[in-house]
Amino acid sequence: MKIKHRKSLTAKALVPLLAVTMLSATAGAAYAETTAAPAAAAAQTFPIPDVAAIDKTAKPNVLVVATGGTISGHVNDGDPTNFQSYKAGSFLMKDMLSQLPGKEKIADVADYQFGNKGSGGYAIADLYDLSLAVDQALKTYDGVVVTTGTDTMEEIGYFLDLTVRSEKPVVITGSMRPWDAVGTDAPANLYNAIKLSASGKTKWYGTVLMLNDEIQAARDVTKSNAHRLDTFHSPLLGDLGYIDQDNISLYRLNGRALKANTAEWATPFDLTKIQKEDLPLVEIAYSYQEAGGGGIEGLVSEGAKGIVTAGTGAGGISSKMAAARAEAIKQGVVFVTTTRTGSGTMYGGGEGIIAGDSLNPQHARIMLLLSLAFSDDFETIQDWFAEYARQDVDQADIGNADASEGVPGEGGVHPAALSDIGGHWAQASIEKAVAAGIAAGYADGTFKPNQNLTRAEFTVMLVNALKAPSAGGELTFTDSARIGKWAAAQVSQAVKAGIVAGYADGTFRPDAPITRAELAVMIAKAKKYELSADASSGAGFSDDADIPKWAAAGIKAAKEHGLLAGRSDGRFDSNAPASRSEAVAILVKLLQD
Repeated sequence: MKIKHRKSLTAKALVPLLAVTMLSATAGAAYAETTAAPAAAAAQTFPIPDVAAIDKTAKPNVLVVATGGTISGHVNDGDPTNFQSYKAGSFLMKDMLSQLPGKEKIADVADYQFGNKGSGGYAIADLYDLSLAVDQALKTYDGVVVTTGTDTMEEIGYFLDLTVRSEKPVVITGSMRPWDAVGTDAPANLYNAIKLSASGKTKWYGTVLMLNDEIQAARDVTKSNAHRLDTFHSPLLGDLGYIDQDNISLYRLNGRALKANTAEWATPFDLTKIQKEDLPLVEIAYSYQEAGGGGIEGLVSEGAKGIVTAGTGAGGISSKMAAARAEAIKQGVVFVTTTRTGSGTMYGGGEGIIAGDSLNPQHARIMLLLSLAFSDDFETIQDWFAEYARQDVDQADIGNADASEGVPGEGGVHPAALSDIGGHWAQASIEKAVAAGIAAGYADGTFKPNQNLTRAEFTVMLVNALKAPSAGGELTFTDSARIGKWAAAQVSQAVKAGIVAGYADGTFRPDAPITRAELAVMIAKAKKYELSADASSGAGFSDDADIPKWAAAGIKAAKEHGLLAGRSDGRFDSNAPASRSEAVAILVKLLQD
């Protein structure tokens, strides 16, 4: 197969500087002759535990997908002081979870044993399966934790980051000491990873890594030390945040989170559209003083379709390597320039060469491998590196979180501590709703409990609370264009389920404050309460006479189920707008109904 090299390069495309020699990475599956439209994969399912088996409380449902590694390692000779002499992938996750104290406080947890070996023992084709398994789990679970070995954790994490289609939290973790060694970090890392996934705070962030109480973006993080517990760092960019006991603090958004609820959030790498055999062989060549060109020549002869060069300084390679690279480009091999220094941004480039931005060699290899699996067009791959591998902040991305950012799913930031709910009558309910992923705070750390709730916002909250994923129907309201991307999916689901309807004039009015009457009727429909055909007897409020006829039965049913209460003076006040605190208090009760 020949890569199509175009002379005209788009303005936004990244390009590189130089390249490198040998350090061959793990070989992928043999490359199939695919074009920009690879064959779709056959339907594949995994024995993921039914979420209904663990969904016993209002807490989030989290699945731990175990692949092995040091975290499940067993010390050799039964000696718990064997920090470096142990067998990775020995304990099963179900047994590890049975020994993990306190997990029931933060989530309803299940496990799926995908495999049980060191991270370096997995092929790229295995990561294909792992990603599909994670996406399958996220159709029903609120979050997923993936446990792996730390040796190639950054490659596994970045593969998941680029391929998992769900926006729900994916947290990858492991440990530097085996499960049964003295002073092991394994149980703490597993516990905090579950806590982070259950919190929902990294929704839209893509895959994140959690070790040593530190939260890192999978795209940025690298293993920096062979033995120390604080081995994982994100050069130049730093941590996303930290976990300190009950406090989960996120201090920055990554590039993906800024694209929440936009079409640009998802990468082009939908694995259901290709076969495992479409994943090409992509290698890494390492440069050093007077490096020869034989490394690149050997990799090409073995069938490499792409090569990442780990260059000196700003990506430089020797003259012999440069000559070998030029010849390989003539044969259709695509190159990506990175640096061996550990950090730094690559610029420039040329025909057949793409700048790796600040990706390290192992991350760039994963990005190039996936790109080549989905396209044989050089300019397209170059554009993908500019759009999805690069993480610079575009001002156009800022502001995706609009006035509705306090609802999960529309781009809002989940603050570690809501600054304006202390002492509020609904504080406990708000905290439960945020933990359950029903609602979220605003970017400034507030919840605004007394602010009026819009019809679109409540619809999203209600659908989130129901935890019943379903296909939506077509939105035919005359003002459908006004329904934000962050709410469109849930509104369409609610419409199809008969939970919500528009007004007589054909509008939905997404930005209009939802009234207490509308809220009550939507809840009654969502819970499929039996509605009295004759609600003329009223619900027992002092202003029953003022309740609209269309809402009377729903209000009465919701009250009988203990979800609604009147004002202090006995009125229901059906036409008054519902506040955010009132809504979450009702939805938390709904979870227990």
